[in-house]
Amino acid sequence: SSTVITTAITSSSTGASTTKAVAVTATSTVPAAVTSQAVGEYTDWTTFISNGVNLGNWLEIERSNDQYFWDSYVNGTEVTDEWHFCETLGDQCGPVLEEHYSTYITTETIDKLAKVGVNFLRIPTTYAAWVVVPGSQLYHGSQQTRLRTICEYAIATHGMRVVVGLHSLPGGVNGLDIGEAAGHDGWFYNQTNLDYSYQAISAVLEFIEASANPWAYTVGVINEASDNPMGFATAAGMTQNGTNYIVDYTKTVMDMISNSTTPKVPTMLQDCFLGEEHWSPYFDVTDNLVIDTHIYYFAAAGVYSGYAVGAICGQASAAPGDAKFPVFIGEWSLQTLYNNTYDNREELFNTQRYAWSHYVQGGAFWGAVFNGTDPVDGEGTQRDYWDYTGLIDANVIHTMTNQTYC
Repeated sequence: SSTVITTAITSSSTGASTTKAVAVTATSTVPAAVTSQAVGEYTDWTTFISNGVNLGNWLEIERSNDQYFWDSYVNGTEVTDEWHFCETLGDQCGPVLEEHYSTYITTETIDKLAKVGVNFLRIPTTYAAWVVVPGSQLYHGSQQTRLRTICEYAIATHGMRVVVGLHSLPGGVNGLDIGEAAGHDGWFYNQTNLDYSYQAISAVLEFIEASANPWAYTVGVINEASDNPMGFATAAGMTQNGTNYIVDYTKTVMDMISNSTTPKVPTMLQDCFLGEEHWSPYFDVTDNLVIDTHIYYFAAAGVYSGYAVGAICGQASAAPGDAKFPVFIGEWSLQTLYNNTYDNREELFNTQRYAWSHYVQGGAFWGAVFNGTDPVDGEGTQRDYWDYTGLIDANVIHTMTNQTYC
């Protein structure tokens, strides 16, 4: 039997959400298994299952992820994005961020994640890690060196796989802090910014080609883009022209990969809150493409912590879209809109980890380290619902079992 539940896909940055009615199957008896591939095999997203974590707020920084760090250097009520953070600090931005890069995520962090079965890392970066864009205030420093250390350690020591993602693109992809800077939405329809984006992609490919383990990588080409920011995280957030622009960009990136020395590296396209079925008609079924969907419940209308399980399983069952391309839940957390409780966290974690691995190709929790102190409805602060390593310490996260949750 099935029931219809209205669920929501929500942006972590704005809390804006879109709703969709989906049929929820009441029970399932097939356990979810995390599927690994042999060392040296390029990732096949049609079979690989990610039990993943985001290394967010590391090589790109967001105030919501660590207000104490942010407000130690700037007035956080006035300076809300990394662009203006660096602009405000001037010459001190580099030293501050270099110290952050070296301490926020370490090999010990990776060891801790591996102990509970994490097999995949989603690593967001600014475009400034890869290319120097004239006039950009984003810092270009040792990001690639830091990334190399962590990636090669995770791959060689623990057999993990990695997606290196461009979390921002020159000009700004959505008018938000994460897209380049608040109010910046100049990436679309600007040839100069597009050219710099391809330069950034070229640098990512060179990074992968130089790796001892290029087979372990996927390339993330864009994140939560919107050419109509007033409609961000809704169907109105992307025009047909915007869709066409992203498709052309993504196809060019796939051609660049095909012509590189690592032609089997997959491309990951973040779905801009539109779902796999929005993008699938534009690509050939043979394309080495995986769709990245973000599902959050912290701003989803009517979602209470104690009643979120049905919404999770329903959303997961709808996430494959038309099933033409594999789908990966690239961001998720434990916070719900109402009545967050410490006691509910383990069930919410287990249900989501199970649902994403059962219905689609797994996911990646946001984030590995999260020090956000914003209040939530109910118990604690955001850190209690978003900090993976802290949730391990709190005895919430354990190694995956064969237990079913949907």
